Amino acid sequence: MWKKTIDKNLIIINPEIKSKKDLFEGMVNHVYNHDYIINQKKFLEALYEREEMSSTELMQGVAFPHARSNTVDKLFLSIIILKDGIDYENPEMGPTKIIFFFGCPKKEVKEYLQLLAKSSRVLKNEEFREKLLQCTTPDEIIDLLHQYSEEEDEIGGDGDHLLILTLNDVGKTSEVMSSMVELGITNASIVDAISMAKKLAYEMPIFAGLSYMTQGKSKKSILIFAHIENKEKVHKLAKLLKENGIDLDKKGVGFIQIIKVETVIGNYEEEIEL
Repeated sequence: MWKKTIDKNLIIINPEIKSKKDLFEGMVNHVYNHDYIINQKKFLEALYEREEMSSTELMQGVAFPHARSNTVDKLFLSIIILKDGIDYENPEMGPTKIIFFFGCPKKEVKEYLQLLAKSSRVLKNEEFREKLLQCTTPDEIIDLLHQYSEEEDEIGGDGDHLLILTLNDVGKTSEVMSSMVELGITNASIVDAISMAKKLAYEMPIFAGLSYMTQGKSKKSILIFAHIENKEKVHKLAKLLKENGIDLDKKGVGFIQIIKVETVIGNYEEEIEL
């Protein structure tokens, strides 16, 4: 995905930026000058509208300003490194030093979500962030991206399958969804559930044990159902989940099942409005 999206011209190291306003205006002008957007004013408005919903400084020192707009000519990712940081108007997070800035046309939502998920996962790695701040050229940054997120070959179809993921720690739901999105799986349905083990521990007097409840374990689990066109995606999903702190090999975490689907009636893809 990096190969398709990263433009060396959109990687900027230590620009003369003193504020969030300078950052947004400078970013918009720069991508406009490189023919990624067709209307600066409207795209800048879209950026601020997204920012008003909630701050895009989603982890300490890292921000993900982004907008989906019909003024964007093609999907882009611009990377800005500010070694001294700027005030991103989010005091709890401190100064922002790493900015991954995205723009998306209306027609490329799925690819846009994949790029956001991939970037978020890589930037959670503290070692990666430290090395990123040490880069002095765009080429170094591109090489670093490839080191920490190997490009995968495109997976062809081998028939329709139903993926069923049982997750016993509902607090990890967002990590699961992000991993699925990164693989292009955006048609999932989520169902609240209770595992048999939890049902026994919490609700059946003969089996229930206070020790289980006092450990603070949630009574809930979830089931995630999704249509996939190649079962090999499941192995890639398990790998991404592990990188996101969800090791399915550990007892009690969860598991994935794959069922061959003979017939699909209707369109399983759902329009995502952002």
